[in-house]
Amino acid sequence: APRGRSLVTPPQACSLTFDEKGLVTKYTIGVVMDRQVGNTGGLGGLYGILYAIGRPLPFPEAQPWQMSKRYRLFQGVGSLVGALAGRK
Repeated sequence: APRGRSLVTPPQACSLTFDEKGLVTKYTIGVVMDRQVGNTGGLGGLYGILYAIGRPLPFPEAQPWQMSKRYRLFQGVGSLVGALAGRK
């Protein structure tokens, strides 16, 4: 039965990999281009759909991306260095 929920996906890309004969060897879908768009928690493909309807899969790759403490620190240091370099 309908629950009144809507699905707004972020823009996603797909890619094809070809071998020497020109045959497709890999088809990739659901690669999110902008995590901030939509209501899928920044997830693409089936993971995003399940997240949006409130039924996410129970492993980290199927959860919205969160910046780690190390990455946040790295970004902060980069911003500080950029700000200090801009003062010259």
